[in-house]
Amino acid sequence: MAAAAVWRHDQDMTTSVTAARRPLSIVDFGSLLFLGAVWGAAFLFLRIAAPEVGPAWAAEIRLAIGAAVLLAVAGPTTLRLVRGRAATFLIVGALFSAVPFTLIAVATVTLPAGFAALLNAATPLFTAVIAVGFMGQKISARVAAGLAVGVVAVIVLVGWSPLEPGATTILAVAAGLGAPLSYAVAGNFARARLADVAPLELATGMVSAGALVALPVALLSGAPGTLALDGAVSLLAVGVLSTAVAWPIFFRVLRRTTPTAASTATFIVPAFAIAWGSLILAEPVGIGLLVGFGLILVSLVLVLGIMPPVRLPWTARATAAARGATG
Repeated sequence: MAAAAVWRHDQDMTTSVTAARRPLSIVDFGSLLFLGAVWGAAFLFLRIAAPEVGPAWAAEIRLAIGAAVLLAVAGPTTLRLVRGRAATFLIVGALFSAVPFTLIAVATVTLPAGFAALLNAATPLFTAVIAVGFMGQKISARVAAGLAVGVVAVIVLVGWSPLEPGATTILAVAAGLGAPLSYAVAGNFARARLADVAPLELATGMVSAGALVALPVALLSGAPGTLALDGAVSLLAVGVLSTAVAWPIFFRVLRRTTPTAASTATFIVPAFAIAWGSLILAEPVGIGLLVGFGLILVSLVLVLGIMPPVRLPWTARATAAARGATG
């Protein structure tokens, strides 16, 4: 869900449309709000379904439902694109869906929905680290500060959490952080290999390949548990709304606007996840969660570089005076 921020550094992922980018329209803004709502709800849906059916099966069923819907819409076109690039789509499907969806399902068995969503918002932080460590990009003081704030945010979330300390909590937090790491790696790989694939076909190939990759893991995890009605509805919702509908919309927003604009979904998802968890599951919203959320927002603003320059009144007057003197 926070995968939007993966594309922050992916200017070359977009084609000639880049030159014709438009400012964020009402439709695009509404799309980002929708993505925040349904990706935030994904943590709620998995929080309900994963304990019933098992985390691996929750991820597989989510992917299978999403793949079925997307293949019904764009199957023939996607299959033509996959020919000769099956391995590439399998890797992207694994890194962009099978691995992170499974890890998120594992995390939500133990962690509250909002808590897990905040950990998932670390995607741009991992993306920045990968860009510096493996792609030769230099790190600025602003990005370094953002990464430091992000580390502090995770420490605050874990240390101030009402969850019982222990191996189960540590493993759940590790799984929650493993998902954004997988998204970050996937974004860099997809940028290099699938720049020419349209949003709908990219989403279809990614989710379908992810379903194939996740199936053996689900089978090895044992028989699925028995789903209650709430779990079945949750899996249907996360498969259709949070997967089949959401991913093409995100890729479409990315092509219509800018990577920075699309990445703002990273800000919206945790807010919706916290709200859904509080409203539907009565999950507490404690001071630690709020402080952690605030720190995550500061970290993302710094790392993504989307804070507008601050113009103080006296600097504005000085600039105007200088222009008058030279005019």
